[in-house]
Amino acid sequence: MGEKMASSTERALAESLKNLLSKKTLNKITVKDITDNCGVNRQTFYYHFHDVYDLMEWMFTQAAQEYISTGLSTENWKNVLMGVLDDLVGEKQFILNTYHSLNRRQLDQFMQRLIRPALVAYAAEAAEKNGAGREDIDFVADMCTYAIVGIITEWFASGLTDKYREILEKLLIATNGILDFAFGNLSGKS
Repeated sequence: MGEKMASSTERALAESLKNLLSKKTLNKITVKDITDNCGVNRQTFYYHFHDVYDLMEWMFTQAAQEYISTGLSTENWKNVLMGVLDDLVGEKQFILNTYHSLNRRQLDQFMQRLIRPALVAYAAEAAEKNGAGREDIDFVADMCTYAIVGIITEWFASGLTDKYREILEKLLIATNGILDFAFGNLSGKS
């Protein structure tokens, strides 16, 4: 399914919301705040988005598509994920205000959409060596996705501490071991 190209108005509204989120949480931001900040009227906002949360969802989708369009592969997904986290640290206040504005499910869904496609490809490669089927690939990819998302969410909760590179590196090493072990056992080989 083809995605429409983002209009300059949508990008301006998103930039306005991002700017405001660097100062306060989403529940304190109104459509009027966003439109005043970027110089468009409320009707223009409602032409593109239903509400502030719809704009936030659009921003997440755009960010996920941007990272995915970089060409995620089994060879580079770890570097892309580390790059995402580096970018998040670079916008710490925006990220923390976003984290405190969203429910856990919304945040998890965004990160899952970003991480899972690379893990499915990575798991499929590991599964091929062990003769595991599609159902096993999906199961193991989901398991690893939830682990990575959970650790990243806890990192958000801790205020984006500086130890994220060390923690992520350990998690990625563990993910490699989990894939080999899981597929070896799920396919009946141990």
